[in-house]
Amino acid sequence: RRGALLSSISRGDYMYKMTNRKPKTWIELQDLVAHYFNFSGYEAISPFKIDTVRGEVEVDVFVKADKELGNQVICECKYWDTPIPQEKIHAFRTVVNDSGASLGIIISKVGFQKGAFLAADKSNIKLFTWEQFLDYLFEKWFDYRKKRLHKIAKPLSVYTDPFDVPTELFTEAQTEEYKRTVVKNIELYMIVNNINENSIDKYNEKIDGTVITIEEFFESAEQRIEVSINYYEAFFNNFDISDC
Repeated sequence: RRGALLSSISRGDYMYKMTNRKPKTWIELQDLVAHYFNFSGYEAISPFKIDTVRGEVEVDVFVKADKELGNQVICECKYWDTPIPQEKIHAFRTVVNDSGASLGIIISKVGFQKGAFLAADKSNIKLFTWEQFLDYLFEKWFDYRKKRLHKIAKPLSVYTDPFDVPTELFTEAQTEEYKRTVVKNIELYMIVNNINENSIDKYNEKIDGTVITIEEFFESAEQRIEVSINYYEAFFNNFDISDC
């Protein structure tokens, strides 16, 4: 499964990870679970009160999902220093079933007792450590971040194309400045529009040789694109490029 790339992606002498973020408290755990669901294209709320056949219950994370995961997902976050026992699984299964949710996920800090896996077997409950949870979401997360980056970078396809801007109206100084910036920004645009794991190698070399996570790659690329677009918006402020 491609999601196995998550925890360690080997490229040459580097070892890449999806993220270095790791929860340090129960609140951070549920907040980060919601965060990564939201950055995978879902709608996650933490905490959230749901109606069940036995009354109202507050869950750690509630996810409105698509058909791939089911219509509703409930997550319980356990920041315990001991493995989760089977009775907690039974209680959680009751909440999931009584709410009509199609999937329940328990994310544990240190894992689960053997009985917990038996209790979850052949049910709509999944048991994950933090790393396993990230692995579970990796493909959806990577695809979402890639599409988001493509959308943010789209204006650069116009700004860096001499045929899309009124270069004939530039002064000599503006022409030289435009040529100088286009070389750098075309390279940035090409990298973000051909993203794969190898792109991270190339982008890493353009920064300072520091090993970065995949999440840091996306965040750094978004920041650099924003700076470039702001620059071009100011540069073309006195030009009408809508008809070019």
